[in-house]
Amino acid sequence: MDDTRSPAAAEIERRMERLNLNKKRLADLAGLNETYVHDILRGKSRNPGGDRLEKVAAVLGCTASDLLRSGGNGGASAAASRLKALRERAGYTVRALARDVGMGEKFSSYAFYENKLKKDFIPVELVRKLVPLLTDRGDPPIAASEVWALCGIVPGATDLNESISRAERASMPLHNEDGAVTVHEYDISPQAGAGAIVDHTAAGDAESHPTLDSWRIPRDFIRNYLPDTGGLAIIRVAGNSMEPEFVAGDRVLVDTGHRIPSPDGVYVLWNGMGVVIKQLMLVPNSRPPRIRIISVNPTYPVDEVDASDLVINGRVVGKWVWK
Repeated sequence: MDDTRSPAAAEIERRMERLNLNKKRLADLAGLNETYVHDILRGKSRNPGGDRLEKVAAVLGCTASDLLRSGGNGGASAAASRLKALRERAGYTVRALARDVGMGEKFSSYAFYENKLKKDFIPVELVRKLVPLLTDRGDPPIAASEVWALCGIVPGATDLNESISRAERASMPLHNEDGAVTVHEYDISPQAGAGAIVDHTAAGDAESHPTLDSWRIPRDFIRNYLPDTGGLAIIRVAGNSMEPEFVAGDRVLVDTGHRIPSPDGVYVLWNGMGVVIKQLMLVPNSRPPRIRIISVNPTYPVDEVDASDLVINGRVVGKWVWK
């Protein structure tokens, strides 16, 4: 790929892949012409910005600044770039900050978070230590909210302790030594997150859907039904479009690694305005492939779209039933 492209191009591609979006679908969701996205990715537009880039960023669950910063740090995440900028602004060297956060002379362990971290957020345990060290240093003085934002916490958005708890849940190991699998439950209500994706990178109250809780389930139990226990998520059903099969408030288990609408079944998808649960069915002999989007509740109409236009979060593989 042309190395003279905008720094935003690689980050847009990374987030498109994560959301299972093609250029056309990204442009449609952003309300833009597909040519705009194409030109950025092919290097024809080397200095994108303004309102149009903000619209692209909103669909991808970030800001335009995040897209533009990400390309300049060896492939590390936007959070890694922000951490490095705050450290430099505070006047710290890598070695000095590593010592002050309790890593001793293992400064390379700290440097990983600035240079190689691929995740969208810094672990909350590290950010807790950084807040008192970086706050009020630099010019202009660093605000505590800037440091908390590294792990997806937005002070003032909700109770700070609850925000910290959410971030801690999101950063918990998914597989535990006792043989249990940690599965996060996400808030998919429209006011909870602007992103089209539901996955384990969400943290705090930031760009992705926040974690409401975390559930520990015996791995052997899940393997009776699913060969791969990674990428699982729990969400609650909203609305009545899938009644009586799925009632508002029901918790469902979603395999976020299953993003191809085959076989026919119930999937979690992004409809351009929010995350919804629908039954998907391949239209026989359709070329290109088309998918019927079906609500179990017969009062809702059946929709039909090209398969390439679907943004699928995963397949519903289980439901909590209380007797």
